[in-house]
Amino acid sequence: MTQGNASLIAQNLVSALVMIAAASLQGCGTAQIAMSPETSAELRSAPVVHVVKYRSGGMSMMTPKSAVGAGLVASMTGSSELADGSSLVRAYGLPDQADAVGSLLAEKLKAEGRISNLRLEPAFLPRPYVEDPAHYRSKYPSGLVLELTVDNPRASYGVMSWKTYTYGFAARARLIRPSDGKILWSDACGLGVLGDEAAKRQLDVSEFEGNNGKRFKEVYNYSNERCSRILADKLLGKAS
Repeated sequence: MTQGNASLIAQNLVSALVMIAAASLQGCGTAQIAMSPETSAELRSAPVVHVVKYRSGGMSMMTPKSAVGAGLVASMTGSSELADGSSLVRAYGLPDQADAVGSLLAEKLKAEGRISNLRLEPAFLPRPYVEDPAHYRSKYPSGLVLELTVDNPRASYGVMSWKTYTYGFAARARLIRPSDGKILWSDACGLGVLGDEAAKRQLDVSEFEGNNGKRFKEVYNYSNERCSRILADKLLGKAS
């Protein structure tokens, strides 16, 4: 095995582990807190639920470009000169993942849960992420806060299928009562390389830019929809 091939395999394995971790994410620091009948009632009766989000970290794309001795594999995949993920998102005018997931989540809660007190806050919260929810008390003295953060949006090619990429990310949502800083509910969606629907988030290396990125846009939008579906079902006590 050449040094270049060993480097590529190691890079692939690291990427796979990142995506698997995304699929199993249940929150960093805050444990999963299931929806209870009491919390569901409070969600519906609150005077307002502020839906807030942190800007996503920017999409990354794994390419063999930086791997030592990767010339042969780069030639095989055709991916060594791909534009970086964030540039593609901007070029295609795609929404930030957290913004899109938040909007879709609010739509589902209104339509399916008849929760009419949701208010989408237009601005992004400043990074870095703040684990302690006490900072919401002064800004939102009444009602609840539904907080969303999306991390590690990433497109990675498979260990044995270097032309097939899987797109995914990890998202976490928390329902917070600002008046006392209590986290009422906390859960996550993880879109990784595993799962029955992972194939719906796959695309050939040529499809990031081919046909004006048609397939990439489909995968990107499907992933936002899928994550919002998972979070809405957890908030509403349904199975995804």
